[in-house]
Amino acid sequence: MKKWFGLALIVSTAMIGCLKNDEVKPCTPKTVESEKAAMTKFATDSSITTMTDPSGLMYEIISPGTGATPLANSNVTAKYVGRFLNGKGFDSSYVRDPGGTAFPLNGVITGWQIGIPKIKEGGKIKLIVPSSLAYGCDIRYGQMANQPLYFYVELVKVQ
Repeated sequence: MKKWFGLALIVSTAMIGCLKNDEVKPCTPKTVESEKAAMTKFATDSSITTMTDPSGLMYEIISPGTGATPLANSNVTAKYVGRFLNGKGFDSSYVRDPGGTAFPLNGVITGWQIGIPKIKEGGKIKLIVPSSLAYGCDIRYGQMANQPLYFYVELVKVQ
């Protein structure tokens, strides 16, 4: 399996608290509804024409792809960029692994588990993921905890 160090940041985890000012404080998970306005503003400001999944995941299919469709238990290879809604980047496979990063789809954040199967191999998608479908309040993810996130994803291969 290819390196997927960076994608380890996308692994789904339990919500256990938020990190602020170097001390652990209680964290109240945000609801999709409470983040909807910020997510919609980001989409509008970024000229992303989104559809919304019943889960609250917002997405735009750039290219549907023509290859295999990933299933929940598929191993996939993807190229991606992750950003906060303020535009600041936090991860990019293009820098770390230009050929793409391989990972089991059922081992990443719920937003990816919902969004990636909307395209086929060779497809491209933009995902705006509510915090509840990303890292929730898990302090291991620092600034990404309890934040809605944006991803641009190219699905390179489905195995």
